[in-house]
Amino acid sequence: MDNSGQLTFSDDPLLNRSNDIFMMIQEGNFIEAVENLDELLNINPDYPGLNEAYRTAKFWNNRIIELNALPEGRRTADFLMAQWKEYDDYAIEKDMLSSSAYKAVMLHIFYRAAEQYRIAFMKEDNPSVNFDLLINLGDCFLRLGEYQKTVETLEYASRSYNSNARLLSILGEAAFHLGDVTKSLWYFREAFFLEPTDIDLERIEALPVKELVTIVKEEQKEFPDIREWIPVYGFLRDIFYVRRNLQERNIETIKEEIYTLEVSYQQMNRDQIAESNTVPRLVTRYLWLYDYYEFQNYDFDHLSQIRDRLVQIDENLFRDYFKKMRRR
Repeated sequence: MDNSGQLTFSDDPLLNRSNDIFMMIQEGNFIEAVENLDELLNINPDYPGLNEAYRTAKFWNNRIIELNALPEGRRTADFLMAQWKEYDDYAIEKDMLSSSAYKAVMLHIFYRAAEQYRIAFMKEDNPSVNFDLLINLGDCFLRLGEYQKTVETLEYASRSYNSNARLLSILGEAAFHLGDVTKSLWYFREAFFLEPTDIDLERIEALPVKELVTIVKEEQKEFPDIREWIPVYGFLRDIFYVRRNLQERNIETIKEEIYTLEVSYQQMNRDQIAESNTVPRLVTRYLWLYDYYEFQNYDFDHLSQIRDRLVQIDENLFRDYFKKMRRR
């Protein structure tokens, strides 16, 4: 106590030692952490945070031998990421996501994995392998909150591979946290057009995307994967309003994709349509084409045809939408 009789931190003999344990976990000293935790839990098994720290330190300590036997580089990084997935599921089961131990070990694992992916990138000569390594490295930086490093890493990768949905979604998330909302929306719009199922919604905290997730969950309750409808509602709610100019080759590709999807759509029965991603993907491509003929290369006839076709595909979704558009 201090001179006024108030309780101070120094009156808690376990506080400093428990903080030391969290630092051991953050530094990857799992053996030492387990030894100290065994002692502290014998003193006070109910002390806040110690049980979560013990579970965390034991989990990773059990993997030390296998981890240390791996060579530096990709194998070590991939092992860390695979084990992190297991630990993350375990942490959810034990309600540890908000614990100090979880935060401490996340810093250690992702910084270590990032370093190993960097080493792998420096050693690798295969461009396609390097691209994958850079995405994983950028993903690690994103999880660590290193948003500028995320952008620097993945913008470098995107110079050669600008049509990868996972890469663009990670860039979109990082750009949002850096305050560049315009660029973020551009990245997300492109990503969800290219391949919605490559996007990990659990990683995304960007408010425009979270708003779309809420909308789609309400509007498309029965659909098996809400990611497929996000680009559609991004257009309808004018959330994905940042667009790029399309080249003629882009338009030809979109038309070819529409033709292929239309063939599949015409062959499906109602149940197959409800279970398939054909409709949202078909609608998304019609909407990109609609944008092109409205804002970039105006063509009234093409716009009318696209409007009619969208109403045929989903009258409930599009009839009122286009009526409102005409009143503006």
